[in-house]
Amino acid sequence: MITENNELDLKYNKFHVAPTIQKRLITNNNFTYRETIRILSSIIKKKELHILDYGCGVGTIDFFLANQGHKVLGVDVSPKAISACIKSAKAIGISNKTKFRILSSISEKFDLIICSEVMEHLKNDYSTMNKLSNLLNRKGKIIVSVPSINAPLFKLRQTKLFDIKVGHLRRYSVNSLINLIEKNNLRVLSLYKTEGILRNSLYVFPSLNWIVKFLKGPLSDIISLIDKATIKVFGESNIYIVAEKI
Repeated sequence: MITENNELDLKYNKFHVAPTIQKRLITNNNFTYRETIRILSSIIKKKELHILDYGCGVGTIDFFLANQGHKVLGVDVSPKAISACIKSAKAIGISNKTKFRILSSISEKFDLIICSEVMEHLKNDYSTMNKLSNLLNRKGKIIVSVPSINAPLFKLRQTKLFDIKVGHLRRYSVNSLINLIEKNNLRVLSLYKTEGILRNSLYVFPSLNWIVKFLKGPLSDIISLIDKATIKVFGESNIYIVAEKI
């Protein structure tokens, strides 16, 4: 999670009280990151990209990208998360391709920006989107993911405690997210509706959180396939948009 200036306090550091130091890379079918990786694969080409992960958390996706030859800067509000990122990068052996730091002013330009599960935490999402747009090279791309107002559990009023706990200030409709992006000199290239009620339940309800770590290999594929089918029936819990700097 990430905050900017005084928009939110550092209470989010509690989510990284004792972050685990990672010693190996995730695979394409990792249950938590498989959708992000699938969407990234449609963007990343063979040439080296300069990537910003705005709200990098413990850096898992950044290590994956760095291992593919890209240069990655990860920023986050949590000092403990950033410390874990630096230690993990050394343990994995990709420190030469990654940089991590506490959120501060950024003057570099990037080919790709990842802004995953960030906008819903910020009071002024428009200002942040504008700043990110200005950090992109011409024709540079940004991936934005946010929780959907169309989420089945949200409609059933089952996400109230979860949203409060993780600091969600809002959820987005497809139109509100497109509007936020297009008003900031960005052109929408593609939109993905992801995370059905099955997958969302594993993250929303604390009693089910433990199941996620066991969803590996073929089991991850099977559950993801079933979950994808539920989106068509009940609706999506998350929205991803890929946009390009005009």
